[in-house]
Amino acid sequence: MTQLYDKVEEFVKESFINAGKEASIKHFIRTAYWINVLKPVADEALLVSGVAHDIERSFNGDWVKCSTNPDILNKHQDLSAAKIAEFLKSLHTGSELIDRVKMLVGHHEDGGNDDQNILKDADSISYFENQASRHAIEWQKKGKSVEDIKNKFDYTFNKITSLKARQIAKPMYNDAIKKLTKN
Repeated sequence: MTQLYDKVEEFVKESFINAGKEASIKHFIRTAYWINVLKPVADEALLVSGVAHDIERSFNGDWVKCSTNPDILNKHQDLSAAKIAEFLKSLHTGSELIDRVKMLVGHHEDGGNDDQNILKDADSISYFENQASRHAIEWQKKGKSVEDIKNKFDYTFNKITSLKARQIAKPMYNDAIKKLTKN
């Protein structure tokens, strides 16, 4: 990885540790990993976007979790894009790279162009790999219905664009659904 990527990863880790959300860190690192699997020649902006795509959650809490509401997800994307752009500016990063990261993070939930779709797909794979099974238990304890949680899992799986990403995510999705219906 690049020096810039390393600084962003450290910023993300520190932000989530300070927020008491260490459990989320693996998701961000694995999102960057899955980007490399889906696009081995991924550029710096795409990898930075992978590790920083949910950064606003470390500052604003988990208000967006379990949501499939487009307005809420758009706000989450916008807040994350603004927060990582602010950090990149503090490092005196070039405006072209900042604009590209903002464009990618600003569409990591809904995709759009090829790289936005790769980020969205990598995020979804990492979600099922690192968070879905835990969320199945945590969200039920917080009063979310099995149906609401299943809807979130279905939404996350169904938004995956590439066949390769769907094939990678399918066993993880199935495992999350099994754990959800077991509880």
